[in-house]
Amino acid sequence: MAFTEKRLAGPTAPSAGGPTTIYTCPTAQTTTTILKQLAVCNAGGSSTTFTVNLVPTGSSVAVSNRIISSVSIPANETIFFDLSQVMNSGDFVSVTPGASDVVFTLSGVENAGGMVVSGLADSAVTTAKIADSNITASKLGPDAFLANNQAGAIITMEMM
Repeated sequence: MAFTEKRLAGPTAPSAGGPTTIYTCPTAQTTTTILKQLAVCNAGGSSTTFTVNLVPTGSSVAVSNRIISSVSIPANETIFFDLSQVMNSGDFVSVTPGASDVVFTLSGVENAGGMVVSGLADSAVTTAKIADSNITASKLGPDAFLANNQAGAIITMEMM
């Protein structure tokens, strides 16, 4: 997978009152985004509020997808939110500022690649190899092996 750390949106100061989309996860089939930080700066001279929604693809801004609700921000202050929200292709972030001088900056990581999943053949893991690594069935537990239409196959995942 190709992970790219970047500023996803902003700094941007949307118009007050209505929801405004500031970032949309790219619609390539394998793209995901992890939102890492949102900085909100009230550059105005009076206190105001703002709301942030994380909207799934095909949906619209609603109370059910709100992640930050009516937070008050004093004049000339900045608030940072540390996030760890995963977005899928087409999901978007919408903000609703109470004043037009509220500035939003969104940072995160985009992944524009697929995940490769492959199964190891039964012969790739032998009793001798398990013994050399001091791995026993009791240490692995019953959930260590995943079904891959092959009895006893070990599934490995590789990030590309």
